Amino acid sequence: MASEKIEWIKKILALEPESEMLWFSLGQAYLAEESPVLAVEAFEKAISFKPDYTVVYEHLGGGLEKIGKMDEAMAIYRKGIEVGRKTGDMIPLERMTARLHRLEKGPRPKPAA
Repeated sequence: MASEKIEWIKKILALEPESEMLWFSLGQAYLAEESPVLAVEAFEKAISFKPDYTVVYEHLGGGLEKIGKMDEAMAIYRKGIEVGRKTGDMIPLERMTARLHRLEKGPRPKPAA
């Protein structure tokens, strides 16, 4: 069952369906409720309305990681880094760079016993 917050955001989205901020807020609410597939859909919608919304790329990548789509997450981080460089959004750019670096390195091998 969706939370009151999600239901509230959906009601407002019915009035403002092209609001990237509302789609971003819905994605965050879905992530908070451990619904990453729905979060990814909401974040993608936010980007469709505002392609230079840097922080959404960071959260979209995180949602993709949660559902195991690592290659897609890396592609989103790369795109978000490119957008962040253009917009000057340094904080999400730095976080996406760190996440991308971690994913590119892959899982760390377990130490030998």
